[in-house]
Amino acid sequence: MKRTPLVLLTAVMLFGRAYAGDDASGPIHYGTDFSEPFTTYAMSAHDKQWSRSLLRNLKYGGAVVHFVRTSLPLQVDGSSIEGAIYQAVKKADLFYVINGDVMMQMGTRWLFNPGVGGFSMHAPKSRKFIVCLNRSGGVPFLSSSPVQKGPVNWKGQDWTRFK
Repeated sequence: MKRTPLVLLTAVMLFGRAYAGDDASGPIHYGTDFSEPFTTYAMSAHDKQWSRSLLRNLKYGGAVVHFVRTSLPLQVDGSSIEGAIYQAVKKADLFYVINGDVMMQMGTRWLFNPGVGGFSMHAPKSRKFIVCLNRSGGVPFLSSSPVQKGPVNWKGQDWTRFK
């Protein structure tokens, strides 16, 4: 019977791969429609100064992505919420949703939760824009539809970085 643990270990290694945190899906139904026209907030000189000051105070010299608030409505379990969807300023195909902590890139199969690898987001009290640091990937929402110009739906959690 000394072989049983070895056989079991071998079987697990060959057939039973499990990855912790490989799906960020949850019970809440979210959705938006990227085929609808929308507007975006334009960052002011004061906003850009706020961002530069943040980077200087954090002594951060890496890549920065600025997101600005859009007029796209977010559907959450049948209710419509305004001001929750942001678009990247220099990467028009990249979006962030505050409710549920979701990142979306047009043309990709899944949305993802960006909270890995030192990722952080900062916003002034107005929340008209967000400064994103260390954006490098995340955990997919396997329940999502593809990210496309049209309806996008997913099931997620009630997570938010901003209270």
